[in-house]
Amino acid sequence: MIIYSLKTFKSRWGSCNVKGEIQFHWKVIMAPNRIVDYVVVHELCHLKEFNHGERFWRLVAETIPDHIDRRRVLAKLQIG
Repeated sequence: MIIYSLKTFKSRWGSCNVKGEIQFHWKVIMAPNRIVDYVVVHELCHLKEFNHGERFWRLVAETIPDHIDRRRVLAKLQIG
């Protein structure tokens, strides 16, 4: 079972821990849908790969081939 919640982070859009608990910054809901999709897929991929290694990014790319472009857009959005 995946447990998720909304939270205020200082510098991240989401997080996933080894227990499978996923948290999203509440402001992510104001991002364009394609960016929300990227954040959700990114955190879900951490359920299989708990790092940002090559296998992790392959998992992300399987679902979102243009993840690099979406990540760039996300980097321009301000959290604070």
